[in-house]
Amino acid sequence: MLLSALPPALYDIGIIFGLAIIVLIVCNYFKIPSVIGFLLTGVVAGPDLLNLVQAESDIGLFAEIGIILLLFSIGIEFSLKDLMKIRRQVFVGGALQLFGTITVVAFASSFFELEVKESIFIGFLFSLSSTAIVLKILQEKGRLQSPQGRSTMAILIFQDIAVVPLMLLTPYLSSKTQGIDFSFVLTIIKGVLTVIAVIVVSRTVMPKLLFIVAKGKSGELFLLTILMVCLFVAWLTSALGLSLSLGAFLAGLVISESEYSHEAFGTILPFRDVFTSFFFISIGLLVNMDYFLSHLGLIAGVAIFIMILKTVVAGSAIFYTGNNARVAMLAGLFVCQVGEFSFILAETGRELSVINNENYQLFLAVSLSTMAVTPLLINKADRLSSWISGLLLSDTIKKRFPRLIKSSIAQPKIDQSMNDHVVIIGYTETGKNISRVVRMAKIPFLAIDMDPEVVLAASNKRKTPVIYGNASNASVLKHANIEKARAVVITIKNVGEIKTILTEIRKQAPSCYVVTTSRSLLDMSGNIRFWANEVVSEQFESSIEIVTRLLSKYLVPRNEIDDFVVRMRGFNYEMVRTLRYEQQGLQDYRLEISDTEILTFKVQESSPFAGKKLSDLQLRNDWGVSILAIKRGGSIMANPGGNEFIQISDILVVFGNHSDVDRISRA
Repeated sequence: MLLSALPPALYDIGIIFGLAIIVLIVCNYFKIPSVIGFLLTGVVAGPDLLNLVQAESDIGLFAEIGIILLLFSIGIEFSLKDLMKIRRQVFVGGALQLFGTITVVAFASSFFELEVKESIFIGFLFSLSSTAIVLKILQEKGRLQSPQGRSTMAILIFQDIAVVPLMLLTPYLSSKTQGIDFSFVLTIIKGVLTVIAVIVVSRTVMPKLLFIVAKGKSGELFLLTILMVCLFVAWLTSALGLSLSLGAFLAGLVISESEYSHEAFGTILPFRDVFTSFFFISIGLLVNMDYFLSHLGLIAGVAIFIMILKTVVAGSAIFYTGNNARVAMLAGLFVCQVGEFSFILAETGRELSVINNENYQLFLAVSLSTMAVTPLLINKADRLSSWISGLLLSDTIKKRFPRLIKSSIAQPKIDQSMNDHVVIIGYTETGKNISRVVRMAKIPFLAIDMDPEVVLAASNKRKTPVIYGNASNASVLKHANIEKARAVVITIKNVGEIKTILTEIRKQAPSCYVVTTSRSLLDMSGNIRFWANEVVSEQFESSIEIVTRLLSKYLVPRNEIDDFVVRMRGFNYEMVRTLRYEQQGLQDYRLEISDTEILTFKVQESSPFAGKKLSDLQLRNDWGVSILAIKRGGSIMANPGGNEFIQISDILVVFGNHSDVDRISRA
């Protein structure tokens, strides 16, 4: 009785949100993207299943607001400066992918006796990919800055830009129009003039307006101003005969060029997420379950065809822009699904009768299917691409067409006589810091990275030897003289990539000392199983630094803080050491003892050991350590005798348990 007394719109919102919470909890458990969860919510709440919605028109209104806010947020995130950095991949690769997919899909659709206009529109729908799903997964896996991640981003950026002109073209594909005429040209002119006006306003009026608003230090005022800009520009473009969506995108573009763009995006984000969820739920409400269940074979066939087609077309476009076959194949797999903006286009096309209801239902079913398998496909993309490469690219083909396995990006000249050097895999901030210290210590090194901009910047500005390539590739490691290297440091974050790299390193350089970083202790144990000598946990090291600073604020003596740190390290890394011994044989086990350590330190002028004879120091009795070697200048004395005097600037190699070694190094 209480629920029935509610207004229909409020009743629908309550029911839908309650159902969405349940569906999203299940989706999160199975690691299914939230977009799929909202679509499933609409399907379950729709007329074919529970029939829970009373006022679909109100849901449609909320959905339209969601579309406006979605395009508005994309405009805010859009950066012309960032776009110019990867302009070739965006404009060349993106255009080839979009128009290539539209052409092939339209041609294939014509065999089903569809009109040319509807065939082209179906090409529009299937040419777009899911920005929300793909970028979220790649970001979680730390792969956005890899070549395949950047290529994927370039394709998606172009698609996001292309949504606006595709929406402008859609009305001219309607059977009610005679095609492209003067009104279309007039629309394009209006659009160009509007964009120019937006750019002028974004650089003159908007910064001043937002500055005045920001000076008020009122969150409510800032939010209302942002919403006003969005709605006003959307209304203006609509009044000029353009779409609301174009206006929302341009409104975001106005704000993106100001220093307030990040604050604006964060302010609008909760509203965007709420209203966008209505859009996807409203799409789910339109799914016809009877059609879905009675056409499973057709839906599966079309879905497989679309995914293969988009992988091939997108991969070919990315290969053309200068990447090798592996990067092209991975990026092609990443964007092979149908995207959320296709639903916006499809809804517009349905309202204008560009697409009939049966084909609309087929599109919905195929889109849901491709989006549902995307997380699994991205997780298995590396294995799948390796399998396809092995199937298609024989050794003869690789030798005859080296461009398939090598990038067109110029590589620095590496001294092939380099040996006893350090190889840094991943020229991240951590990698750069390591390289600075290694350079100061006059230790030869080189780095490997998969970001072409990082490689270019390193070679131009810092004259640092950074190789472009994937370190899991045997030829890349060979080019880095890995078999002659003394040590390797792996700083990348992708756990799967690290394991593959470790396996390849052990094939080529089984005795090389390897240190990897990891985000957690769980990742550490996995890396140890793949034969890393040492694994440094970023989370654990951060906690140590925080504890050190915290105890300092409480005036805890420095030597006590150091003792705490030693005990923390011993306790937390004990698990990793134990695991390594379980993986090693008996011979290796005898060579390592969990509570001992070998450490080197330099003798300073103030050191109590300077100028004294080894036999007089009683290091074993008083300090619990042994001197294994002394490095003096360019020579090394192994197992020095008791009559040897320790000099200032000598480097001592000492052996003992952790606490004793730490104590003598601080003496």
